[in-house]
Amino acid sequence: MGAAAQQPAFIIFSDLSKIGPFLIELRKRGLTVLAFSQRQGSAMVQKGIELLGTPGHPFADLTEVSLRDATDISGMADQASRWARQYDVRGVLVNAEVYVDAGQVVSDMLGLPGPGWRASTVCRNKLLQRRYLRQWSPVSVLLTAPAHGIADRAEAEELAAQYTGPFPVAVKPLDRESSIGVRVVEDGRALADAVAGLGPGSRLLVEERVRGREFNVDTLVAEGKPIVTLLTQKGTNEDSTEFFVELVHTTPPTNLDERETALITEAQLGVVDRLGFENGYAHAEYRITDDGRVVLMEIAARAPGDGCLHLYHLSTGRPIEPVLIDIALGRPTEYPAVFRRRGRQVYFEHTPGVLRDVRVEGLEGAAPQWLADTTGIWPELSAVEGNAPATVHEVFVLKPRGFALERLTESSNRAVTAIFDVPVDGDIDAEEARVRRAVTIETEPSAG
Repeated sequence: MGAAAQQPAFIIFSDLSKIGPFLIELRKRGLTVLAFSQRQGSAMVQKGIELLGTPGHPFADLTEVSLRDATDISGMADQASRWARQYDVRGVLVNAEVYVDAGQVVSDMLGLPGPGWRASTVCRNKLLQRRYLRQWSPVSVLLTAPAHGIADRAEAEELAAQYTGPFPVAVKPLDRESSIGVRVVEDGRALADAVAGLGPGSRLLVEERVRGREFNVDTLVAEGKPIVTLLTQKGTNEDSTEFFVELVHTTPPTNLDERETALITEAQLGVVDRLGFENGYAHAEYRITDDGRVVLMEIAARAPGDGCLHLYHLSTGRPIEPVLIDIALGRPTEYPAVFRRRGRQVYFEHTPGVLRDVRVEGLEGAAPQWLADTTGIWPELSAVEGNAPATVHEVFVLKPRGFALERLTESSNRAVTAIFDVPVDGDIDAEEARVRRAVTIETEPSAG
């Protein structure tokens, strides 16, 4: 075996746009970084692929990158096995939903810490979540289109009639990621319309529409033991549309008391225990109703997307990525949930059309960063002192100039976001209003 076999290495499954803070930490530890990422995807992903191998770019710290479709588990297992013969692979970390299955295979194959088979499998399947975690879940039914497809309206209505619960309901396609295709339907006729659009053999999860405040609930787990549980308040466009696109994240929440926090945390720890979660990040979403019922919306065996990890860093003063790497390496670690600041991320609504410009006026030192036109990667942010005044950290543009922006029906349609914070007892809503007044998104109608 050559000298390269002695090099300590780390395998990460990630969208290239979200790999930056992990690369920084892995470089500090002297680990060779081996990455799996997608062949194609969003404008940010495409820009990142273009920039692979560029000197001076953060991607220069990637020793090897294997671009693989998420379904190519055999190919990724084979590639990881070859890497394991060439390098001393010490950890595996999954930072993208589509790679949870492959990441579990690779970590288990190499004898390295991972979430575990039950946690990984259930977290990747909305129906299994409802059946394994029935105690915390809304009432649901699975509708499956015939192999020949939906023949006519009568067949769609007959299939939709299998749901006998109250309306409105949420419908969730089981063949899509995140919130793609998830929406509310108000009555049986609208449900039949949704069923009529199913392709041959497609499956649709229909479940009671739970109303209440919604939260990200994130638990870091090492060797089967929860290290810390963190909560982030969520805001979506569900009140003005039939969709569930996440537009606001706030850490720590402003709308929970101690009793409610305890109820949600208790539910999350019960879910983590039921899944036999071994190592990594249990990222769940819950609602709490006006009568105090805590309901699980979904759970994933990977870190959250958007700027949620940035918010934990800004609000506690400590980045969370080093802890995730410690867990993947099997090292003792901790993360104190002591909040010095309150951080918020907002995604701006826009008028559909061709993106021409984004202007920021009146925010000291803040200018739009056109990530999809420049670096293709979310940069690391720097936390400020706890008593510092309200701070706008960044305004990011996630689509290139000339991109045709669509209505906000799913998370991939979002184009512009801002991240800011205030002292933990400061007025985060007032700062949000100031930021929203400062940012203008200019579009023009698309041809035709």
